[in-house]
Amino acid sequence: MYKKILFCADLYAGSDYAFAAALDLAERSDAELIVFHVLESRHRYSGQVITEDGETWAGPEIYEKLKRKLKEYYFIRIEKENPEFVRIEVRAGVPWMEIVRFARKEKVDLIVMGSYTIHDPRQPMELEKPHLGENAQKVSLRAPCPVSIITSPKQRLAMEKAADAHTA
Repeated sequence: MYKKILFCADLYAGSDYAFAAALDLAERSDAELIVFHVLESRHRYSGQVITEDGETWAGPEIYEKLKRKLKEYYFIRIEKENPEFVRIEVRAGVPWMEIVRFARKEKVDLIVMGSYTIHDPRQPMELEKPHLGENAQKVSLRAPCPVSIITSPKQRLAMEKAADAHTA
C-alpha cells in the first residue's frame, strides 16, 4: 500500500492522534515512517530559527537536541524499543514549504499531519475562518502525494462548544 509515510511533527499533544494514525498505517503497510519537524525560520537561508528560547542561530547542536526530543516524545508511543522503520528528520525554514520540498525529494507516498496547532485560549476564536491551520492548508494544496489531515476528538469537541457558545 505505502512505502514511505511522512508524519509532520509539531510536538503538541493535538497531533498525537495524527501520529497514531501514521504509525498504524506504517505498521500495516510495512512502510518507513519519517517523523519530520521543521524549525520555523523567517527565511530559509537566514541561518536563524525560532526555538522555545526565542530566535537563535541554527547549529548542529540545535538539530541534534531537537532530534533527541522528537525521539523521546514519539518513540515512547511505539511499542517496539528501537523501531527500525522510523526515521527522524529535522529541517529549518517555512514549515509548509519544507514539508512539500522534503516529500518531493523523498518521494513519499502519504503525508499525515494534524489539522492545526492547538488554539491559544488567550486569543479570540475566529469562527468565520476555516478551522484548518495554514500549514495543513498549504501542504494539502501543494503536496506531490495524498495528504491525510487528522483531527483529534478533543479538537472537534472544543470547536463544537465554541461554535455553540458563539451562536447562543
